[in-house]
Amino acid sequence: MNPWVRMLLKIKLQSIVFSFFLISLFSCSTGSKEQSTNLYKLSGQSQGTTYLIQVYDKELNFQSKQIDSILTAFDHDLSTYIESSLISRFNQIDFTDTVIEMKSRFVKMLELSDSIHELSNGLFDPSVKPLIDLWGFDQTNPVVPLKSSIDSVLNFVSYKRNKHFQYNQTSDDSVKIIKKTPRFQLDFNAIAQGYSVDLLLNFINSKGHQNVYVELGGELALSGVKVNQEKWRIGVEAPIENNNTTEQVIQKVFALSDKRIATSGNYRKFFVSDGKKYAHTINPKTGRQNRHDLLSATVFSSSCALSDAYATFFMIIGLVETKAFLKSHPELGLDVFLIFDESNTYKTFLSEGAMAYLD
Repeated sequence: MNPWVRMLLKIKLQSIVFSFFLISLFSCSTGSKEQSTNLYKLSGQSQGTTYLIQVYDKELNFQSKQIDSILTAFDHDLSTYIESSLISRFNQIDFTDTVIEMKSRFVKMLELSDSIHELSNGLFDPSVKPLIDLWGFDQTNPVVPLKSSIDSVLNFVSYKRNKHFQYNQTSDDSVKIIKKTPRFQLDFNAIAQGYSVDLLLNFINSKGHQNVYVELGGELALSGVKVNQEKWRIGVEAPIENNNTTEQVIQKVFALSDKRIATSGNYRKFFVSDGKKYAHTINPKTGRQNRHDLLSATVFSSSCALSDAYATFFMIIGLVETKAFLKSHPELGLDVFLIFDESNTYKTFLSEGAMAYLD
């Protein structure tokens, strides 16, 4: 399976990106004109999924080809399905080292992942790709791997700095990346799609547009408001197992501005073996799934990359530990909407900040 398509399964390190848990647009007219303000819509395909951009303004100060250029440059660094991309070359067994620009998106992913890896006690880990491959979630008939196979792969899974790889700034504008363990691999799909949404919104804001909606593969970045000072309204889907239809059941509706949002869930993509469910969310320390009742995690923050990464992390640690983490790290500015199972009934938890977003 194309790894960008796999990203849509949000094997995200491993959760399921938001194809499973879609945040959908609730309102916005199409091409209407109110008070001399137009609604401009741009859409297309990228990263094995689609994107939608909406801008409320008197005129549009950029072209769609500029959006495509940003996404193409992103793929050049971080797409695992393009053989010539930087990350694909890094993942080759014969890769040893390279020097790249400090401003590279690859370096940005390394730096962001470093900080989140540390705060998550190693549970956010972009090197978990070989474990995901071993479990074969993208195969027709996945099976539970042997313990010996898992233990073997764990020998080269760890994002801990200077263990299997290292990167050091060599000058004001360059970084040297060294891979110490040939079978060590990286896949930033737990954070990269959110980061690409950040890039798009930041670019559009730089062109003078403040009232903007950006969605790519379900990750969202919202800036400003719609006409008449209305906030953007988004709905979060209820966790219905194996719902492969286009019909959605909305659990909650939120009204927001200036927020960046991502969701991870494990209730749609899983397999059953010997009566047990095995979801995509893998603990990188054990090579197995943690057992808990959290079904999905929606994270609101000022960065879609961070929302993306922490949504994945929360799906690994579960409801109780997520609440404890949020209490211990108020400085991160994270708000959450969690859906969990309690005696076969859907229950929800809203952080205090997220309660203010309810429509």
